[in-house]
Amino acid sequence: MSDVLLIAGFHRSGTSLVAQLLRQAGLFVGETLLEPLRSNPYGHFEDSEVVFIHEQILEDNGLDWQVTGRPVLSVSPTRWRHIQSLVTRRRTAHRLWGFKDPRLCLFLPVWKHVLPEARVLLVFRHYADCANSLERRHAGQLMEGFGPETVHRPFFQQPDLALRMWLAQNESLLSFADRYPGDVYAISFETVRSGYPLVDVLIDRWGLPLRPTSTLEVFDPSVTADRTHPLPVADPELGTYLEPMLERLRALESASREQH
Repeated sequence: MSDVLLIAGFHRSGTSLVAQLLRQAGLFVGETLLEPLRSNPYGHFEDSEVVFIHEQILEDNGLDWQVTGRPVLSVSPTRWRHIQSLVTRRRTAHRLWGFKDPRLCLFLPVWKHVLPEARVLLVFRHYADCANSLERRHAGQLMEGFGPETVHRPFFQQPDLALRMWLAQNESLLSFADRYPGDVYAISFETVRSGYPLVDVLIDRWGLPLRPTSTLEVFDPSVTADRTHPLPVADPELGTYLEPMLERLRALESASREQH
């Protein structure tokens, strides 16, 4: 049986940095990875086959990645066979493997069903930083003519879309963590980039066959922008949900450290 480590976190939460770190430490994260873009100059470290599976299931259910609710996803027999095929191939070829895709927030129960041995590294970031980063990315790509406008425009046509996505998808992560507390380790982007010895912690926590690697070996602060102004919010009532959600994530991070 191989060791499996899944990296789950909302878009622009720092999952690319974490996946880059763990890949350098010996985690196999995919055969064909998505190409770097200006918004992720070092790469996304996302397995294109996993991304394809997630996108197809969302499409089958009439959805895309801009999910703001808690959908019950139907997985067709064709998609199940694809998932099982990937799992069989990876278990055969790799002692330690996993993958990262922000869409994984919506699919953790599916993968846990076929990978009961999987551990999950949950990465989170302040909701305003995620929303600001998403909106900046899609504003830039819209101006550059990169990708379809239908992907970019919703962030500027639907009030608070990025924040509503953050709420819904982090709620899915927290629900999974409540169900499988021993198989989840939560960490914030701020903690990662501070130089926290994440790889050492994962080795000690789960006995993963990783090579000790410092976060500072891969973190480039020049590619990360913090907010320089408050994030505008169209619906002030969102604040009654956003802050409590952030506190729940921080509490989960504290609990993860206490278990270490």
